[in-house]
Amino acid sequence: MKKEESSAAKLSKKRDKTVEKVEGISQKLSNIAFSEDEFNALENEKIDLENNVSTLQEKVDTLSAQLEGRLSFNYSDPVRGFDRSKVKGLVARLVDVKLPKHSTALEVVAGGKLYQVVVDEAVTGKALLNNGKLQRRVTIIPLDKVMPKKVSSAACDMASNMAKDLNTTAQPAIELVGFDEEVRSAIEYVFGSTLVVDGMKAANSICDATKTRTVTLDGDVYEPSGLISGGSNNNLGSTLTRISQLTEASKELKEKTARLKTVVKKLESMAAQSRQYEKFSAELEIAQSELAAVEKHISQTSYGMLKDKFDSMT
Repeated sequence: MKKEESSAAKLSKKRDKTVEKVEGISQKLSNIAFSEDEFNALENEKIDLENNVSTLQEKVDTLSAQLEGRLSFNYSDPVRGFDRSKVKGLVARLVDVKLPKHSTALEVVAGGKLYQVVVDEAVTGKALLNNGKLQRRVTIIPLDKVMPKKVSSAACDMASNMAKDLNTTAQPAIELVGFDEEVRSAIEYVFGSTLVVDGMKAANSICDATKTRTVTLDGDVYEPSGLISGGSNNNLGSTLTRISQLTEASKELKEKTARLKTVVKKLESMAAQSRQYEKFSAELEIAQSELAAVEKHISQTSYGMLKDKFDSMT
């Protein structure tokens, strides 16, 4: 071994130098505050978010186009400097249906009032009618003048008890929609005087007992006067359903878009570290290959083979 050691000295020196190189690059890698797993996870999330945003945007655009004809309300400022926050918008756009199964009933409850326009004051409504250059005939609900309608507490309690006895449900229509308190009086005017009842028999009985208008989930109407209306409910509820879908899709689109911006910003901030990490990783791979080649070369020399035998004997 001593005889052959001198011939292997050059290779040993090269191995030591390569080991030092590998350790140096490894130290540089460990000094970079970068997580490859986190970066890859963010890259995958970015791809998923981009797909989601694209799908949601298409859904929002489709629903908006479907609703545009019925829910568009365009007007010109009746006076210079007009405050557009005075115009709250169509009733249909001011409510959120809490459960999709109630959409048909609620659309029947509201009827044509669903497309009436809510404003803050009667003077605002007059200004719009006179100088707003309205493109279609509209009915305006001024919050300072409208008289809210409500089902009495006694009628609500009676309806609820009767519904339980009939193994069904009865609720004031206004409790089935969400809205801003600012427009409460207008929403009470539209939805406040009707009960939504699950089932024709129960709706009929409750209407007779409480003297309150009732509407079934299928859109059948029972009036205290004795009038009953119903039949085909084709497209009934489609407006409120689409509005609910649009609201939900718009909300999700906003959330996904915000998250996508955050992810992209994070990836951009990690880009420089990623490039450094990739550079040193590539250098380390090359250095490790060099070290493996040197060690293989050493093991194949006479000294290397003798050393292996000696090591196995000790």
